[in-house]
Formats: sequence, structure tokens, C-alpha cells
Amino acid sequence: MCISSADHNITSFYALSLILHCSPSDDERITMPNTLQQIALVTGGGSRISVAFVKQIHRIGYSILIADLALHPSASAWIESLQPEASQRVVFFQLDVADWAQLEASFNRCVASFGCVPTLVVPGAGVFEPSSNSFWEDQDQDSRYKVFDINLNHPIKTTRIAVRKLVENNLQGTIIHISSIAAQRSSIITPLYTASKHALSSFIREMAPLAEIPGIRVVGVAPGSKKSPFSLPFDSNTFHSVVGSPLYEKREAAKFLDPERDYILPPEAVASAMMTLLRQLDEYEPGTVLLPRDRMAKGVSPRGFRAAGTG
Repeated sequence: MCISSADHNITSFYALSLILHCSPSDDERITMPNTLQQIALVTGGGSRISVAFVKQIHRIGYSILIADLALHPSASAWIESLQPEASQRVVFFQLDVADWAQLEASFNRCVASFGCVPTLVVPGAGVFEPSSNSFWEDQDQDSRYKVFDINLNHPIKTTRIAVRKLVENNLQGTIIHISSIAAQRSSIITPLYTASKHALSSFIREMAPLAEIPGIRVVGVAPGSKKSPFSLPFDSNTFHSVVGSPLYEKREAAKFLDPERDYILPPEAVASAMMTLLRQLDEYEPGTVLLPRDRMAKGVSPRGFRAAGTG
């Protein structure tokens, strides 16, 4: 017996409704994220790309729970610079994203702080492949690779919790992941980091059908380097302040990059691409993985590969 693509879509649609324990109506099948509940949960929001995104969504009225091990001094300074009323819309919650109980607690803290579960979730915490727990160093102590706990298990589990909370509260929402251009490449030098990003980009595309029933859009960005002259000298302090990328903050990672050819997009540019995904619903379908490239971006959607402007 052959099943047509249309039959497969219908079957998948109703299978998903059973998994989510919800009964889809005609109005619920194609829905957009709720814009009235502007509450966000951002892990890794204490530094780099995540805090750049936090600043941007704060400007448009979001209340934000920043969940991280600690706040970067620049993030603390930004919060302290806010007016009292504006600062009340930013709450810091200390957690280790590798601990699932703490991830669950972060959603509860959102409710306690802002009165509702977050309708925008960004599992932004991530690490490069550390020398203490890499594929090649053989310094593994806990029968696990921490890079997988942080870069893969954490965003997958955060997504599951977010979906459950949104469905329980009959809310629509958006989940934005931070993958990497590494998901489109291979590397024998950092195989764990690269594998984690391959898996995460695949996971983003697999979650596309969530938009059909409960109205939850799962999308992602995949920032990376572009070949372009970089006029500044190769100095760690310069790279920290201008580039703001974990690649340059890790000496073991930076030594594989050529400052004459490799330029990492600044966090603000990646955050702007994330804003594009949040706002341009018609242009970027659920499951899209956006590859920011200066003023242009390539979107890898569930249906294939296409180019589009980030605005």
C-alpha cells in the first residue's frame, strides 16, 4: 500500500495531536505565536549572543528571565543602567543547564516573577569543545561528554519543557535555538562540537510540525565565520570586546582560526537575525535554520535551502 505525501501529512498531523494530548480544531491548525504574553526565558543570557538578544527584546517590551551560571560584567552593567521600571522586567536566575531539574525550575521562576510561563524561549547556553572534556584529550571523568549535555541535551530538554508548559496553558509561542555553521560542515579537530550542532539543526527542522497544532514555532540561527580581511591585530582582548564569540575566547579554539580570513559575526548581528525569525513569520517558516551573513542570510528550511535577506 502506498501512502501519498498528503496522506502522510494528515497522519503526522493527527499523530502529533495525540502526542500533545490536544484536539486540533480548524482554527488551531495554522496559528501564530501569541503577541500578548511577552515573557521570555533565555538560557546563557548572561553573555555573548544571548545577552545581545535579551537587550533587543527588552527594547520591544519583553519581560525576561536570564538563566545562566553567572552574569557577565557587561550584562550586569546593562541591567544596572536601566531605569527602575525597566529593570523590573529583567530577572536573573542562576542555574546549570546540564541539570534538568534546574531547567524545570527556571520555568516555574518565570511564573513566579512575571505571572505566566514564557512564550519566547531561547536555549542559548553553549560551549565550544573544551580541552578538559574533548574527544581527543581523554580527560573524561563522568562517562559523558559535557559538550553534549550543554549544546544538545539542554536545548532539546528545554524545548520539551517549553512545549509542555505552553500546551498546558493553551498558549502559542516561539522557541529560537542557536546552532552553528558547523552544522553544515565536518571537523576532525572538534568532532563533538560539530556533531552537537549537526544534531541540533536536525532537531530544529524535526520540530516544524509543532506550528500546525499548538502554534509553537521552533526555529534557529546558525552563525559562523565568513572569509574577509580583519584589520585588527590578533589580540585576545580585542577579540573579546569586538567579536564576542566563544571561539575567540578559547585559546585552544582560536589557534585554529586565521584572523586574516576568518571573521566571526558580532553577537549583535546574530541577535538581529534572531529578531528577524521572531518577527518575520511569513518569510521564515517553522523549522528554519537561518545562517546570518552580514546583511544577507541563508535559510535552511524543512523543504530545503533558500537565500533571504535579514533586513
